[in-house]
Amino acid sequence: MINRKRLQGEFEAISKFGALESGGLTRLAFTKEDKQAREYLISLVKEAGFSLKEDAVGNIYAKFDDVSEPNLPAVSVGSHVDSVPFGGFYDGTLGVMTGLEAMRAIKESGVKLKRPIELIVFCCEESSRFKMATIGSKIVSGKLPLSRLHELKDESGVSLYDAMRDFGLKPQNLADALLPKGAFHSYLELHIEQGPVLERQNIPIGIVTGIAAPIRYEILVRGRADHSGATPMNMRNDALVAASHIIIAAQNFARAKKTAVATIGYAQTKPGVLNVVPGEVRLGVDIRDIDKSDLEALDKELRAFVQELSGELNFSYEIKELIKDMPMRLSDEVINLLENEAKSLGIKTLRLPSGAGHDAMNMPGIAKLVGMLFIPCKDGISHNINESINFDDAFKATEILAAAMIKLSQN
Repeated sequence: MINRKRLQGEFEAISKFGALESGGLTRLAFTKEDKQAREYLISLVKEAGFSLKEDAVGNIYAKFDDVSEPNLPAVSVGSHVDSVPFGGFYDGTLGVMTGLEAMRAIKESGVKLKRPIELIVFCCEESSRFKMATIGSKIVSGKLPLSRLHELKDESGVSLYDAMRDFGLKPQNLADALLPKGAFHSYLELHIEQGPVLERQNIPIGIVTGIAAPIRYEILVRGRADHSGATPMNMRNDALVAASHIIIAAQNFARAKKTAVATIGYAQTKPGVLNVVPGEVRLGVDIRDIDKSDLEALDKELRAFVQELSGELNFSYEIKELIKDMPMRLSDEVINLLENEAKSLGIKTLRLPSGAGHDAMNMPGIAKLVGMLFIPCKDGISHNINESINFDDAFKATEILAAAMIKLSQN
């Protein structure tokens, strides 16, 4: 049913927007490269004969409603097309292009459907530009108010609100983008694993059981800048030394949990010169877990440690929370459906959790049922120009996706 040549050819075409000479791509949200990719995708949607809608913040909806009950909530499939800087071709975009191909293949097959099927392309899924992930799906689910669009800014000081406005969108009408509970019957998302499990076990398809969620914040540590030669060791208030204790503690606290991870993504030091004791350090903290209680415990432990350490080492600090998401379990009904469809196609699968966040985590409630498929990525590498897949796995996953969409649409 799936047109392999079309899928691979169109994926290669959209991968040119933002492509780097060294390999991989940079396609940040609300940039020229993002617009080019979106315009290409929209041309494919129109060519396929699907109805098209773009909301006030840039989420794209493509719908096929030549079905027996077109007013029923649709079966949806989606992902995103923005990337991290110096990222790979497959993260996000693969889910969009396979979703589009699944919809076209279903339409071309002539199979009778009860409810509509719909592709969603969420805006700004990556946190690289505005330090918050899954922005488009957060907005539709009511988790991101208009005020936050003004507060979130990129490294150049451009607010998310202004970036959307300059992109030709209408962020002031954010309320119009909100979706009610039950807007969709179901939501499916296909993605690369972004980890090594499937490849190491030589299994082409992962059935995702749950999605880990991040808590992210910046910790600003303030000591005192002093001359590196003239200040005795016992008279220093070195902010970087204090920050190093926090970095080590984050690793140790996470290791003490079953599935938690902790990352200090950056340590920005001021004044940042060789012959001055650091007076200020800004740490970017990302903690995640698939277990809600352990995630909350890790958060509390790290915050308490910073408070206690500040007294011991005599520094002041500020903690600015950037995001606080909670893990979620995906729908058992969809997990079982995806497994059964894979089995009927003779494709081996493995159940596994997602350590990375995805738009799917914001869809419960908006969709009655939520599920995800993973395919392996070479060496587990993602968010990297060396991101790579075996395209045969993508074809298999798309066949499963289309089969599951048909079953859900006939329900």
